[in-house]
Amino acid sequence: MSFPPNISEKALLDCGRCCCICHKFCGFKIELHHIIQKSEGGEDSYENCIPLCLDCHAEVKAYNPKHPKGRKYNESELIGHRNRWYEKVQSKSFLLVHPECIELDRKLFLELKKVLPVTGGSISFIRNHIYGNPWLLEVHEDLVAYRLSCQNPEFEFIDMDLEMRRCQLTESIDQYLKVLYTVSFTVDKVDYKGYMAVYPELKYSKHEVYYQSIKDISNAADKVCATYDDLIRLSRRKLAI
Repeated sequence: MSFPPNISEKALLDCGRCCCICHKFCGFKIELHHIIQKSEGGEDSYENCIPLCLDCHAEVKAYNPKHPKGRKYNESELIGHRNRWYEKVQSKSFLLVHPECIELDRKLFLELKKVLPVTGGSISFIRNHIYGNPWLLEVHEDLVAYRLSCQNPEFEFIDMDLEMRRCQLTESIDQYLKVLYTVSFTVDKVDYKGYMAVYPELKYSKHEVYYQSIKDISNAADKVCATYDDLIRLSRRKLAI
């Protein structure tokens, strides 16, 4: 049995439809997870609920105590993640006006633009490249550098609106890189066998796979540019940079 509608709505409002672990904005791609599982006596209560993105939900559920690898998310840790994120969402009005917080976000914005510049890097390439023409994957080294920066816990905006936009940018970059490596795009061709191994349900010819791959990459590229531009515009308005 799932959570009652009133509890589901309150949890989704309190988290801003963001994952309580990775803070990614999820939209409708969000799950309400029982911190204590129903099979172990957990209730369909607000206190036993934590909103998670699809990836984090899979991670939380994937741990197998019979074959332990890594560290399991325990109940108190999940509660801590949830409570801290709820507090951050609810304190939005304070965070937006605190001068020290604004200054920290300004520094992060400038650092982000240094890693992913508006011109001269992957963003310019993605915006202007005509997919179907050859290119080298090495042109996206700054995207890899950005993803490494995201592993730093301080690489996060304090302002919730900006942080949500940064998470959307990160998700779009991840999807773009995933598409690139899924189709194994090289300088002049698409890996047909690799593509069909990922999408076996598609009965495409080599010709169809080539054009579908170009379409997939172009759509993912457009998403990167849209989320990047959205973050830049909002940051300039909020941070006066």
